[in-house]
Amino acid sequence: MQNFEQTAQQTFLSNLDFFQSNHPEVYQKIEEYEANLTAQTAQEHYALDYIDGYFDVQQLSSKNYLYGENSHHISKELAKRVNYKKNSYIFDGFMMFHNYEEHKESFDDKTKGFEDIFPLMTYYLDHITPENEMIEIEKFIFIGTGLGEHIVEIDKKIHAQEYFIIEDDIELFRLSLFVTPYYKLTTATLIFSIADSKEHFTKKFKQFLENSFFRNKYLKYSYFPAHSDEKIKLIKNALASQVFATFPYKTLLYKYLQPLKYIKEGYKFLNLGKHFPLSEITQKPLLIIAAGPSLDTNLEWLKEHHQNFTILALSATLKLLYKHHIVPDIVTHIDGFSISKQHFEGFAQQEFLKNSIALFGSFVPKEILHYFNKENIYITEDIATFYHKDFSAPSGPCVGSTSLMWALNLGFESIYLLGLDFALGDDGSSHSKTHQLTQQTYDVSNDLTQEISFRGDFFDVQGNFKKSVKTLPLFYSSIHAMFESLPLLKDASQQIYNLNDGAYIATTTPLHTTEVKLTQIKNAALTHKQLTELFTPYTQTKLDKSDIDSLRERYNFAQESYEYLTSKSDASPAQEPNRYLHELISTALFLLREPTRENANLVTVFEYYLSYTMPIIFDFFNTKELDNYAQHIQVTHKIFYEGLISISKIYKETRELGLI
Repeated sequence: MQNFEQTAQQTFLSNLDFFQSNHPEVYQKIEEYEANLTAQTAQEHYALDYIDGYFDVQQLSSKNYLYGENSHHISKELAKRVNYKKNSYIFDGFMMFHNYEEHKESFDDKTKGFEDIFPLMTYYLDHITPENEMIEIEKFIFIGTGLGEHIVEIDKKIHAQEYFIIEDDIELFRLSLFVTPYYKLTTATLIFSIADSKEHFTKKFKQFLENSFFRNKYLKYSYFPAHSDEKIKLIKNALASQVFATFPYKTLLYKYLQPLKYIKEGYKFLNLGKHFPLSEITQKPLLIIAAGPSLDTNLEWLKEHHQNFTILALSATLKLLYKHHIVPDIVTHIDGFSISKQHFEGFAQQEFLKNSIALFGSFVPKEILHYFNKENIYITEDIATFYHKDFSAPSGPCVGSTSLMWALNLGFESIYLLGLDFALGDDGSSHSKTHQLTQQTYDVSNDLTQEISFRGDFFDVQGNFKKSVKTLPLFYSSIHAMFESLPLLKDASQQIYNLNDGAYIATTTPLHTTEVKLTQIKNAALTHKQLTELFTPYTQTKLDKSDIDSLRERYNFAQESYEYLTSKSDASPAQEPNRYLHELISTALFLLREPTRENANLVTVFEYYLSYTMPIIFDFFNTKELDNYAQHIQVTHKIFYEGLISISKIYKETRELGLI
């Protein structure tokens, strides 16, 4: 018994040294937990017992054991469950479409943005089935550590290159340090998520996805039965919200090129890249109106009090505002897809919006601009374009989070949020009943689905007024983006009041509408004048010489990329899979260079394309049953480079606009 105690103590100390040197954040959590035990601000819930040659964990309150039998045997059994099948214990990294030729006529304008990837998807699905086996498992996820013995057993079996290790219970993880020599897992890259909040977990998992992104088609995992399934939902959310899968690469390319057309036509571009100084208008309260469920429940309050605020309205609320004669001072819109035009249809929009300022993203369709007087239109630049030197704007995953970020940089001191719920209403509704494009009602009793979808699983997050509320991946991506961005954007003098019965938003103050005490009535004409005066010093309508020079360098980079990709496409690829895959990595390294003003937008488009195509190709050749490699290499080589060449060719054609 004494020898086992000494071994366990030595394992613990060696693990502490390992974490202190290699994973200091985890080490710090262990240190804090032990300090809390010493200070008696935390108490132990478990006891580590040695029973007949194995360790087990007893829960002190119930006297029940975590394993309840030989933990060595259970760990080996968990390892046996790990196999190389592509349909067993996997997270599928992204959606695939089969037989696109039969359906492409019905594709919407968003789906068409994947056009050069569809042939690769079809070729893959024609030759690979879910029953096929992987040759090797490169990335692996452990959901729950228990005492960690199964981690060592599985590593012996698969020898993965990267592990993502999850445990929510810091006390249980600390006990595993006595049993499992984590310090011996030296041949793999390790990322630990130990007792992390949802936000920090999501950030780490995104890091795991970014590492060797070309290995992300199928991610194998092991689930320790005693662990919560909450992290499974968050993993699925992170996969469903990957930007390259939710916003097609070719659509992104056109989004980046669209500003050049508006620059040529003399539209005003607004620089929202930094805080505006304090002004008379920004000292007045701003109300941001979005189309969440709380808009319906607070409609009577809005009708009574809208004159107390400068109104910034998302386009999805316009029909409701028109119905109740609430004229917005600012309208925001960023969506470039055709379906979003419906927000501006079905009411007398030109008369209603004649004095409203349009604050738009540069991807907005031209038809929508026609609903506003040109002198009232201000277009923002995406952070990756910089056509006007130093012009940019913060952005979030949706127009609601983006509008809040814009309001902060405009310098408004008191910002009130209505309809920015980012959560389901009590009846399961996702949006206000007037939001016809995306409003849905969900059955909140259905907890965990098998599919990975941007509108799939819902899970609990901190509520604004309630302890917790239900949210969706679609909303959680915005909650997480604001968690990361708002502390950086918000000045100490600014206050954000969340009036919604939805999710808590970082840095905001919960406030019921009944507690809002404002009496001053705004003058709409004066508000418009003051907003115009606020914007004018930060606008430009044309490119200067340095901007033209920058545009010329972008063209040169596109030409360089085109010539490189054409030469790679014309060359015969390696006929052995590993050498061929290394050639693809070489191409990726050439394209994914350090971003500059001149290459950032094209590099980002390449990144989106590669993030989708390379995992497909790498997994294709990571298939045991595959043969006839030479033919497969020729086909995938052709499809892969045709897509990349198409990107650089379209970018080169912007010279025809005559700006350079």
